[in-house]
Amino acid sequence: MTWSLEIHHIDLGGSGDSTLIVARDDGVGGGHAAQIRTVLIDGGRVGHATRIDAYLTAAVPEFAAGTDDLDVMVVTHYDADHMGGVRGLLGRRNTQLYDNVLIFDQGEPANADEDPYLLYVNAIARGAGRTRVTRNVASDPTPVHKQRAAQWLFAGPVPGVRTPPVMFGGGVPVPLGGNAAIAPPPALVAPGGAVIAPFNLANWWHPYWLVGREILWTDAAGEPLNSPTPGAPPPTITCLAANRFVRNGAATATYRSGGMLTPPEQAKNEKSLAFEVRFGNFRYYIGGDIESMQEQNVSAYLNAPDSVAQRVHIVKASHHGANTATSRAFVDRMRPEVVMISCGTRNQYSHPADRTVGILEGYAGATPAPPAPAPPGRAVPSYLTGYQLPGTLLVPPQSRGGPTSHTAGRPTAPIVRGNLRVDVSQVQADRDARGLWAVTLAETIVATANATGLAVPAPLVPNAIHRLVATGPRAALVTTVITGVLGGLGAAGAAAPAVAAGIAVATLAGGMAAVLPAVYAAATGAGAAAAPAAVAAAAGGLACDLALAAAAMAPALAQTATQAAATLAGVAGGPAAAAGAAANAAVVAAAPGGGRFTVTFYDRNAMGGPGQRVITHH
Repeated sequence: MTWSLEIHHIDLGGSGDSTLIVARDDGVGGGHAAQIRTVLIDGGRVGHATRIDAYLTAAVPEFAAGTDDLDVMVVTHYDADHMGGVRGLLGRRNTQLYDNVLIFDQGEPANADEDPYLLYVNAIARGAGRTRVTRNVASDPTPVHKQRAAQWLFAGPVPGVRTPPVMFGGGVPVPLGGNAAIAPPPALVAPGGAVIAPFNLANWWHPYWLVGREILWTDAAGEPLNSPTPGAPPPTITCLAANRFVRNGAATATYRSGGMLTPPEQAKNEKSLAFEVRFGNFRYYIGGDIESMQEQNVSAYLNAPDSVAQRVHIVKASHHGANTATSRAFVDRMRPEVVMISCGTRNQYSHPADRTVGILEGYAGATPAPPAPAPPGRAVPSYLTGYQLPGTLLVPPQSRGGPTSHTAGRPTAPIVRGNLRVDVSQVQADRDARGLWAVTLAETIVATANATGLAVPAPLVPNAIHRLVATGPRAALVTTVITGVLGGLGAAGAAAPAVAAGIAVATLAGGMAAVLPAVYAAATGAGAAAAPAAVAAAAGGLACDLALAAAAMAPALAQTATQAAATLAGVAGGPAAAAGAAANAAVVAAAPGGGRFTVTFYDRNAMGGPGQRVITHH
């Protein structure tokens, strides 16, 4: 059996958000049939339902054939541009696609009498086969509908609640996970029904109930299904945050609020559900309109060691790229390879925000006014689902993205929607999570050290990789990699002249062939031993070329850098060549060709004319 993963970011043509996730098992081997699991996260506005339904049918052959239904729906929060379209889909009468769906949301809000929420709940109720798994979650620490639960100001176990409540407050940890010994509570009474006595929570689950739970492979009670099939683990989708509670490394959740004076709209966004999609070594994050306050905890949990090895490869920018999320600290910690932004054409908020665009281009905030200095950090390519303004024959359409962004779609006639599709195969999911450039640098350092008889301290390689991934301009990249390697090898005193030499040749002439001998000569001239100087020279020269290289060149670059550095250090021709070959083979083994995921979209600016474009990320 072989799994694959698809993540579709649907262009709604305006403000809104909707993402389809598809996990497939090809059914080959193992004595089982092919299978598919599907999740729709948010549905834009009510008027977007027709467009989303058409997209789902076109994107999933099983839906078009009527052989499979949508398995799971998620409403991250109750804003009209996220919840409305889900209600519209549930109300469609010409399809059975949504008749047996499991639905996850925040639970019962304090304002459950408001029309949008009641319309949503009633739309669910019109399908007898649908299950709202979170129907018994009380999403607020304030009285629930019709005062059916008083404010929670006490600690201690309460009968019928799956996880024991604790006092609400900033930073208070609460246990996660269900209690198999406690049966699920009965369904909530209809709006306007009986009132639960104060301090009686017998029929309610707590707002953090969903945090830590996997939703792709679950039953109608919210409990895990048995293993879906034998063989390789399938993709999973796990809740990281709900109702301002965020998962942490202690297997508990931490309550994170913007504070007592948080504006109502911000408070609604802070309560968004957030999820990690995981498939082998591949990781993806999506969080509705969640705010930076909660994202701080999300990134600390997802990348606890703050390392490239634990990076999250794709981040869906929260709140459509608004400046209330996707902070500099969040991006630095998550270390995404790409960021997806749902920002439909003519969205009234001009998403994404200038601050978010600047951060993704490597700045601390919005891009400085011209002439802007080179960004200190590495740019993170972003993909936008639509142009902000259409164009004409004479004026091209206007994008809100930065220089390294890609804007999907064609806003001029004939209109082509800016849908973005991510594909990850089983082979890609199993590859080294650090990425091709990181693997190439790591194997070059290790092979050069082995050839010269040098022991590499444990922190050296992760530190070098971090510098490679985080640094922006080419000269700065050479600087930081050489400095880090020499310092890590106890030759910090040789760093300054070696760095200066490397920068000079990289800037003026360029290329590994010039940087390597210059760095080696400067380091040894400053008193460094041959082996540390060779490792630093290999790393610096490689970094110089990796900044401009195509992916296919990575193994050969590792081989060239290792062999040349070993030769400079006095290693004989045969052993030096063998070391280079070993580095080449190690890169090929850890990060073979084909990348680790692809992004497919319609690119009107693609070379060779507008049309479908596939970009492979390594």
